[in-house]
Amino acid sequence: MIFDHYTSQNPRETSYLIGCPDSREAAIINPLPGAMAGYQATLVKRELRLTRILLTNLEPEALATAEKLSGMANSAPIFPRLPQVHLADSQTSSPCRLDLQLDGDPIAIGRLQIEARQSLEGGQPKIAYKVGDYTLTAECLLIGAPETSPIATDNGPATSQFIIAPASTGKQVQNFRKDLSEISIEEILLEDLHSSLIEDEFSPKETLVVRAYIELLEDNEMAHPSAAKLAEKIGDIDRSVIHVLVHSIRWKQIGLNRLPLVLSGQASKWLRSLKTEPEFTPHEQEFLVAYLNLVANTETPPSGPDVASALGPHRSIQWVRKRAFTIRRKQSEFERPLLILSRNKSPLPLISRPVQLMRERTVFASDHAPVT
Repeated sequence: MIFDHYTSQNPRETSYLIGCPDSREAAIINPLPGAMAGYQATLVKRELRLTRILLTNLEPEALATAEKLSGMANSAPIFPRLPQVHLADSQTSSPCRLDLQLDGDPIAIGRLQIEARQSLEGGQPKIAYKVGDYTLTAECLLIGAPETSPIATDNGPATSQFIIAPASTGKQVQNFRKDLSEISIEEILLEDLHSSLIEDEFSPKETLVVRAYIELLEDNEMAHPSAAKLAEKIGDIDRSVIHVLVHSIRWKQIGLNRLPLVLSGQASKWLRSLKTEPEFTPHEQEFLVAYLNLVANTETPPSGPDVASALGPHRSIQWVRKRAFTIRRKQSEFERPLLILSRNKSPLPLISRPVQLMRERTVFASDHAPVT
């Protein structure tokens, strides 16, 4: 999903904008009066259409902000349904009591399904919203949060409604995950970058880079962007400066025990422990298809010129040798059989296994999703 967040200082609260990348529908959760310009900028920049406004409480200020947002978005519906009072009356009376009888059906934002939950932050009943593994509350973002027993009603338990009881750590992001085996590295990376953004861990320029990086990941099917793409998206930061900022961001994330961002084409030693198979770029895959076809036909390792000839005039011998070098390095990292070119000494120690074994065990990125 498309995800953005906005923070107020007094009191410290977080607001969220989530969107469906397919339908371009969006919802704003816990609207804050000081974030109106930010909402508008994100909606326009990401070409999103606001279709839902979701409240975490029915305080007068929250109601007024939701009404204003609804008017700006051609009467986007507000959830939960407002009590039978006029907004003008609620501004002068005591805060509205939160009705805990929430609708049991999920709220659809494109293909996203949002479920309302009762939360108990600070001992006060409020509403939290659950999207997949993420629970969004006014006080904090919960990742993989446990849920307690269903809310009891006069008519028996309402099994579709649960109480969210976050740990009272005071942190704005609380990650309860214990098993990462079913989550891609890119998802973990996004979670960690968003967590650091919410907690204001980056300088203003680093924040620009991280936000651009996140948007490029979301808009390009989780493909890591290059420094050139980041510079192009941001517009006023030179590519060489991008590299310096990325280096700084990486070390901040490592210091926080979070995954650092990775630029396209760069091998990241920090992510090796999370992978079990080497992954190859489209250029490396192109090389390997030609290489393995030659091995199948001749049953011997081909030379660099042989591979270049099989690929055609658009690939030089230098191009072939560079691909061979990066593939050897990746295979070596995972203790896999190393690629061999005939009449050419490998820069890495050869593993004495038959070339056929390498052919059987070579895994392309397109055939194998990253696992942790």
